[in-house]
Amino acid sequence: MTSILVVGYNAWDTILPLPGIPDPDSKTEVERIVSCGGGPGATAAIAMARLGADVRLVTVLADDPAGRRQAEELEAGGVDLRHVRTAPGASTPRAVILVDPADGARRILWTRGDLPRLSPDDVSPDWIDGADLFYCDSHEPRAALPLAEAAARAGIPSVMDAGTARPGTDRVSAACSDVISSTIFAPALSGTDDPREALRGLLRGRTRRAAMTFGAAGCLALSDGPIFHVPAFDIRAVDTTGAGDVFHAGYAFARAEGRDFRGCLEFGSAVAALKCRDYGGRRALPTTEEV
Repeated sequence: MTSILVVGYNAWDTILPLPGIPDPDSKTEVERIVSCGGGPGATAAIAMARLGADVRLVTVLADDPAGRRQAEELEAGGVDLRHVRTAPGASTPRAVILVDPADGARRILWTRGDLPRLSPDDVSPDWIDGADLFYCDSHEPRAALPLAEAAARAGIPSVMDAGTARPGTDRVSAACSDVISSTIFAPALSGTDDPREALRGLLRGRTRRAAMTFGAAGCLALSDGPIFHVPAFDIRAVDTTGAGDVFHAGYAFARAEGRDFRGCLEFGSAVAALKCRDYGGRRALPTTEEV
């Protein structure tokens, strides 16, 4: 079984189908209110477990009700929590997500709460032993860097979900073999708004495969040849919440399984498309057979 070590962020999501902002002092009935786990790293972990990987997650969970529900959801999804830290008295990061029922587009209002960040002392390079791939989001760069460096020494691929440029994420991205950027990370790192030039700027350090995602417009990708485009699947989206998280998860799973670059991107795109069948980032996660 493919083994993947994940470092990243978790949150608890409340999702409301809402076509527009209600008027002041009004009451609006919504179709449903969905509460479920979220956060890039945690959602990617459960997505990869659903695909069939043996996944160990490194994150910090609060000991409040939302944190306990997060742990229950992750464990039920097959994620190994042996490396998870619990922060007594802390509050779980929360997000309220407004989803337009017409096209599944979402608007996210979120807070990290007071959950402490991971430090290098919270991880051990030995955790890479036995892993086929290392995966991280952009939320815990201080903890991700030594593990990415350990993955490099072990000769295994490392995939970064490069969402937002934060202090230290430039070093993590250079230490990872594969960097999949949002529309804002690569431009912030390279200092150019030209997506193709920004994409070229990601190929530095250990990085040999880079891509930038554009939602329904697919992604641009670059390795050892010309930049190429991979289209997204044409679907009727119920909710796009978490689509990027599980795109990265699908890509990483395919990378660990040994698919080529384009194949990894197409696999990730299919995982993301199937996720959009239902509300939340996890309720419609597919199996490999569905992909």
